Amino acid sequence: MSMEIYVLSDRQLSSMEAWQTAVDQSGVALRLSTSTPFADLHGVLPVVLDQRPTGFECDHFNARELMEDPPAEVEFDRAWACALAFRWGGDVYAGASAYAAAAAYAVATDGVILDCEEGQFISAQRAVEISRELAQSQPMIDEAVRRVLELYKKQAPQ
Repeated sequence: MSMEIYVLSDRQLSSMEAWQTAVDQSGVALRLSTSTPFADLHGVLPVVLDQRPTGFECDHFNARELMEDPPAEVEFDRAWACALAFRWGGDVYAGASAYAAAAAYAVATDGVILDCEEGQFISAQRAVEISRELAQSQPMIDEAVRRVLELYKKQAPQ
């Protein structure tokens, strides 16, 4: 299952370096890859979150099309000129990095974040909170998986 969020704004940042500056100002330990120019973003964007390599899909999206057929039941109070899509699968760190990157991008462009899972617009502050919650949940997930595997090994026929 894929998760997605969008940042809608009236302007785009000029470069990956400008986006990285916005991330740095947010206080999140996230490094964006600068190997692809911002204007050419399409597909996986490699990132490092808290010294952990991960990545999420990041694409420029047609804002008008998004508003005409939104992925969540939301109402737009105005027309937006630009949209940046963030998508990821089951990697918790990919999700955490996408939320953090989206928050920084939204602040830098005076945009809004559409969270398709929540089915509503969320603030940049809430996106950072979700990012932290996701990243903090991974150790609990790892422990649960470890326990299940341990139980399975005990119950497996020899």
